[in-house]
Amino acid sequence: MTTLQLGFKAFDPHELLCHFIAHEAGLYKREKLNIELIDITFIPDTELPESLFQASCGAALASAIKGIPQRVIFVATDRPMFWIYSSSSLASLQDLSNTKIATFPVVAPPHHLANIILNKAGINVEQSVELLAARDDAARFGLLKSGSVDAAVISSAIAPAKIEQSGLNKLCFFGDEIRIPTTGLAIAQSFLDKERQLAMSFVNILKEGLSIIHNDPDFIALVLNKYFDVDDSFKNETAKLYQKYYTEDGRCSEEIAQKAIDALCVSFSISPAPAWDAIYLFPE
Repeated sequence: MTTLQLGFKAFDPHELLCHFIAHEAGLYKREKLNIELIDITFIPDTELPESLFQASCGAALASAIKGIPQRVIFVATDRPMFWIYSSSSLASLQDLSNTKIATFPVVAPPHHLANIILNKAGINVEQSVELLAARDDAARFGLLKSGSVDAAVISSAIAPAKIEQSGLNKLCFFGDEIRIPTTGLAIAQSFLDKERQLAMSFVNILKEGLSIIHNDPDFIALVLNKYFDVDDSFKNETAKLYQKYYTEDGRCSEEIAQKAIDALCVSFSISPAPAWDAIYLFPE
């Protein structure tokens, strides 16, 4: 049995659904792999072990454009599974001028994705809104429910059905506004050079997991309930909602990959932007 470590930034379906589908289906066991999950939220990118895989491809992309050699070798979704919700008095993104928004910390890619979306909607994030960084979804959701903020960025860690039961408005789904490979599998270039076959075995298992996601919503519902505490009353509708956000084959288009790089380079003030194939590797 070979043990590999998989790092995550958020314990949510966005990052880890493919992993738990593969785990629950026995795909790792069949291939004699043992996958240990590691929370890498507070580990600097420069200190991540060479052999550590990570599910957070948005974070891996941010590291890569800052000069830390990372390769994204599998894309679970290029439709970021984040939403902006608001109090019932607001009906659109344009209504967010002169409001308070609970968002991700500035070091997290969703913070920058939210700003891109708000700017696209005509909201000047430097002047027209007050952004309040909150540590996690529970805090952002709590701030919104309590009326301490007017809107909040929420990830898949809290099922949309649960949020909407609170009477809050969905202003947008990130995946409808911006396409960027946010989750999947990434690894240091140096480890890939030494252990390519092992890395590709991991990729192939996750591709099988994708096939299950697209063909068995009941299995997704089981995994959502067991590992992510999605309530029985809305686990099936949540499974069907999430199902459509995943890639068919673990890849994204070259255009989406390059636009993702370009957008983050602008957000981080990095120039010139690298070519897409310096970061993304999609073997047949």
